[in-house]
Order: sequence, then structure tokens, then C-alpha cells
Amino acid sequence: MKKMKIHTWRRVIQIGVAALFVILPILNQAGFNFIWGNFINIHVSCLTFSDPLAVFQVILKNHYMPIGLLLGAGMVLAISFFMGTIFCSWICPFGLLSELVNYFSSRMWPKKFSNRKIQTRGFAVKAAVFCTGFLVFWFFFNAPILNQMSMPFQYSNIFQYLFVQKYLSPAIWFMGAVLLAEFLVQTRLWCRWICPQSVLLAVVKRFSPFGLTIIFKQKNCISNKAPFPCRQACSLNLDPKRLSDWSLAQCSNCGDCVDACEKTGKALVYKFSLGNKI
Repeated sequence: MKKMKIHTWRRVIQIGVAALFVILPILNQAGFNFIWGNFINIHVSCLTFSDPLAVFQVILKNHYMPIGLLLGAGMVLAISFFMGTIFCSWICPFGLLSELVNYFSSRMWPKKFSNRKIQTRGFAVKAAVFCTGFLVFWFFFNAPILNQMSMPFQYSNIFQYLFVQKYLSPAIWFMGAVLLAEFLVQTRLWCRWICPQSVLLAVVKRFSPFGLTIIFKQKNCISNKAPFPCRQACSLNLDPKRLSDWSLAQCSNCGDCVDACEKTGKALVYKFSLGNKI
């Protein structure tokens, strides 16, 4: 029996989560409450998973630490500590849409890979956006406004408004505009350069001494000529062979590069490790 690729498993989970948050408001209205909420607070039975950035804003602005929110954010950060930023590549519905847009864009007008520059400063730009947004929140707002920049939250909100309040959220037009821009420039702009929700997850991953990561075994690599399959497979325009420090933190552990590398010596592996190279 042929082994299923990481990419196949990931797509099944991504599509399942995206579909769940489309029908969840309808199920909740019908009395199904085992899972309810949105991507700021997701309640699964007695467990609550909270957006760490939302909790961070509440704590600093209101000067108190609600135990429930701390536990909810702590569970999300713990997942990132051990599993990396898998939320971005395995769970986030906007990540799914962004990947699909990037895929179709590259198929419609492919560029020569040799002319593509690997971007290395994406996290610095994202951190600057994070800090700027946080300063604006701190000085001018009482509500945690950075929540409004959460694409997964807005995705789930669209269907909550639509099916519960019979109202089409304006967020759908903003999300559509971002996806259109990504389609035109063939770059995953939001996930790579802007998304403030991913910053804390990336920081936790960066300083985790042990976790799921992509490991490059140079002695197994037999692909010596460009274009390298692993680099072509990365929708975030990272170089899987040279992941270290903050570029490693930005890797979403999607595993697409590992799948692409299987035919060229299996130089990339997907495993728990104390480092990014062995």
C-alpha cells in the first residue's frame, strides 16, 4: 500500500477545519455544543484554546491575569513549543486559502525559479508590524484591536455573522483583497510578512530546545542543480536546506519540502530534534 504524503494528510485536516467553521454556527444553533466559538476562543468540551496575542493584550491593558485565559493561551503556546508553528500550515483556514491562491497563481503564469530570490527578512518585517500594532493598541484603544487582524478569527466570524445574525461581515472583502493581492504578486504576503498572530508562535518555536522541525541531511542530498525541488515546494519562499534561527522559526512545518525531497535522496526529514541539522 502506497504511503500517503504529508501534504495529503495536511490538506485533509485543513479542509476539515475550514469546513467545520463554516457549519459550526448552524450546528451550535441546533444544539451541538461540544465545539463552539471562534479562533479567538475555541471551546472543545471542557477545554478552551485561546489566541495568545488576544490574551497578551487583555493582560497588559487590564493589569490582571485571568486563569482561564492563561490556561487557554498556554495550551496553544505549548503546542507551538513542541510542534512548531503547525497552526499556520495544518489548522488555519486562511493559510489554506492563501496556499491555494499561491498554487493557482504559479500555475497561471509561472516564473523562472532561478530568478526568485529567497527572502530572509520576513520575520523582521512581521515583528515590526506586530510592535507597531501593539503600540497603537496601547496608546489609543482599550479593546484588543489586534484581534481584528487575525485572519482565522475573521474567517470564522464571517460564518457566525452570516448564519446567526444574517449579516455579511465586511471582513470578507478585506480577506478577498488580500488574497487577490497575493494572487497578483505570487507571494504569500500576509502569512510571510504581516500576520501578527503568528509572531508569538514563532518566538516560542525559536527558543524551544526540542520540537518538531525540518532537518537537512546534506550527505543524502543528490539534487545539485537548480531548481531545487525543496525550494520550489516551499510556498513561503524559504530555503529548507538553510533553515536556522529566525528562518527556522518562520517555517510552518508544512512538510511540503520533505515530500518534494523524497525523490532526491530523502535529505529532508520531518522529526523531533534538538537542532535543525544532524
